[in-house]
Amino acid sequence: MPETTDPTFHRTPADVIACPDPACGAPARIVDRWNFESTGGPVEQVKTGCERGHWFTPTVDSLDLEPVPARASPSLASVS
Repeated sequence: MPETTDPTFHRTPADVIACPDPACGAPARIVDRWNFESTGGPVEQVKTGCERGHWFTPTVDSLDLEPVPARASPSLASVS
């Protein structure tokens, strides 16, 4: 079972990032975070949802965590 992480532990406060789909690029919100234990140490995962309807659960290390400029549509605020 995944362990929920402490919200103060994360390397970046970015809640809105670019969609992990390279062909999309729309603003996406990080809606959940957790750690999976592994032999190499914990692996942080996130759940993202973008305003175009894409959902992903990538590792944090695979994401570009630069915040997206505030051009997100109001529909992104309700992603959860």
